[in-house]
Amino acid sequence: MEATKTNLKLWLRAKAQAKAKMGGKHSARAMQYAVQLYKKWGGGFRGKKSSSNNLTKWANQKWQYSSKKMEGKGRYLPDKAWESLKPGEKAATNRAKIKGTRSGRQFVRQPSKIANKVRKYRD
Repeated sequence: MEATKTNLKLWLRAKAQAKAKMGGKHSARAMQYAVQLYKKWGGGFRGKKSSSNNLTKWANQKWQYSSKKMEGKGRYLPDKAWESLKPGEKAATNRAKIKGTRSGRQFVRQPSKIANKVRKYRD
């Protein structure tokens, strides 16, 4: 049995507020925030959480943008991945992400050399 929300109206309100705060798009980070709001406002769950429903590892990796200046615009990676990149590589992956986003794509591939370098920090 999968965990179910005990108050659907409250969940929908929390979800809407979280999405609005996170740029209006559904994302793992937005849903993580929605659960936080839902619980804070008194919402609960019935049943156990499925094993695939776990953002703990992801949260522990401390995902972030390369800098405050790039927040909401550039690439979003674990902090250890950013630490492994040179300034030119950071700029290149952010440029690729911004270019793809401007052309309407949410998921944008990284330059291959950079993708190979940061892969180990994402898994």
